[in-house]
Amino acid sequence: MHEWLVELVAHIVPWTEAVGIAIVLWGALEGLFKLLMRLGSLFNPAHRPLPISQIRLAIGEKIALGLDFFLAGDIIQTIIIPSWQSLAILGGIVVIRTIIAFFLNRDLKEFAAESAAHN
Repeated sequence: MHEWLVELVAHIVPWTEAVGIAIVLWGALEGLFKLLMRLGSLFNPAHRPLPISQIRLAIGEKIALGLDFFLAGDIIQTIIIPSWQSLAILGGIVVIRTIIAFFLNRDLKEFAAESAAHN
């Protein structure tokens, strides 16, 4: 049974990590697109430029979601094939994810306060 689980995990984890990579790439591309829109609005006075905070939030949300998929893959792998190296990687991802979530939540609150002040 254990051998079957190890083989299953060997197939599942790369796909889980690939989803995480795709989501982070999505965030980077969305951020780049919004940045280009912001730059374009500088040449067209009729359009209001997109706030940098909104671009940062779009990227940050995708990074946090992508890290959740990396974390899920590492948790699955660590449960089935525990090692000190996999635990260290898992701990590092948890720390990074926690820091990003903290700053993302702080930015969301600031962005909500800015939006309320402008309305």
